Amino acid sequence: MRLNHNTLAYVANRNLRSVNNNVTKSMQRLSSGYKITKSADDPAGKAISQRMNAQLRGLDRATNNANDGISLIQTAEGALDEVHSILGRMRELAVQAANETFDESDRDAMQDEIASLQDEIDRIAETTDFNGRKLLNGELNKKGYTDNDDLSIVEIGGDIESGVYGLTVTQNGEPARTSITPPAAGASVTAVQEGILWINDFEIRINQGMTSDEVNEAIRNATDKIGIDYNPMTGEMVTKESGSEQSIVIKTNNDQLKALLGVNGQEVYGSNAKAEFSIDGVTGERIGFRATATLETQGNRITVTDKAGFKMVYDVAPGSADSTNTPATTVEANITVLSAGPLVFQIGNNEGQILNVNINKTTAEALEIDKINIYTNKYASKAIGKIDAAIEKVSSIRSSLGAYQNRLDHTVTNLETSSENLTSAVSRIQDTDVAEEITKYTEQNVLSQTALQMLIKSNARPEGLLQLFQR
Repeated sequence: MRLNHNTLAYVANRNLRSVNNNVTKSMQRLSSGYKITKSADDPAGKAISQRMNAQLRGLDRATNNANDGISLIQTAEGALDEVHSILGRMRELAVQAANETFDESDRDAMQDEIASLQDEIDRIAETTDFNGRKLLNGELNKKGYTDNDDLSIVEIGGDIESGVYGLTVTQNGEPARTSITPPAAGASVTAVQEGILWINDFEIRINQGMTSDEVNEAIRNATDKIGIDYNPMTGEMVTKESGSEQSIVIKTNNDQLKALLGVNGQEVYGSNAKAEFSIDGVTGERIGFRATATLETQGNRITVTDKAGFKMVYDVAPGSADSTNTPATTVEANITVLSAGPLVFQIGNNEGQILNVNINKTTAEALEIDKINIYTNKYASKAIGKIDAAIEKVSSIRSSLGAYQNRLDHTVTNLETSSENLTSAVSRIQDTDVAEEITKYTEQNVLSQTALQMLIKSNARPEGLLQLFQR
């Protein structure tokens, strides 16, 4: 036995210190609930769990983003539901006006209501928003610009790739144009000249005794209601809009009235613009547009459509192209379509996991119902067709919104499932198995008490040396 070095005490103390460290680790794991409380516990596990935690927070945020997107779409869809109701009422009025049992004052009331409903459609389009983002005023359409001011963009919608698209306009649309002979100043309508003047089936009664000013005023009031500008000085009549659908048809029921106003059975129509796809001089192919794209014109409006919902709408400035000139004056324009415009939803926790939401403009002008009137059976019938087209367009927009919402619903479900599975994976790496850790803690606690007793006994052992001196 040696006195200077109590080796057994050193061994017992070292074991006690080691056991106490293990007890401390178990207490930390049990009190925090985490198996890894510091990087030294499991460096690789710590790095993996931190990366997974970042992904988990991203998944949770993406889920909230998708739910916000669903709320936005529901807001837009709710507004469009009201637009549908308004269009239904407008169609009802048009059908009512097509029945020739109403006088002019009745039709004035119907037209006033239609104008009010048009204003309400515009108000809905301009004021419907979600968290400050306008939804129906065209703000969420794809954006673009042209290199020629004579061609303006009305709408870029559908599956349209960014890039340059070329159009050439060779002739403008023209209004319908004709003229009558204005009554001579100071003259009055005689008994034999009394009769009915019809302009596009709109009835104007020319009564005996009416002065020239009164006749002109009656004609001007009537033509204004049916979209025709009348010049009482020259007798010229011009439709306010251009296109083949525009017409001026003048009839009377009295030959003397016909002679008074210089009516000779006029029946004139406007014409549509003429346009074509621009061709690349090197490749001989269309600039931007695919071979499947088709082009239609109505008045000065050009509409290009293609498969998968591709649609571009443009307006040509009046008088900018005239094929009768020598050489012909044409409008050549390149339209640059940008990726900007559609609303972007970040629906994943990684770069590029986005959804672009494109919502078309739904003002009365965009729906092409801003110029309708119902003063005659013919106009009312045309109004029915235009309103039907507007209803179909709004239905198409709502269908797209429904598809977006269904996609986001599936996205939310997928994100929640991914979050659940990732949480389980992180838990296996990071969380404490309480039952296992309590077992370890109990074991280490018993060892700690045993080591302490052994340390006490090893420290007491040198006292036995004193017995040697007593002998």
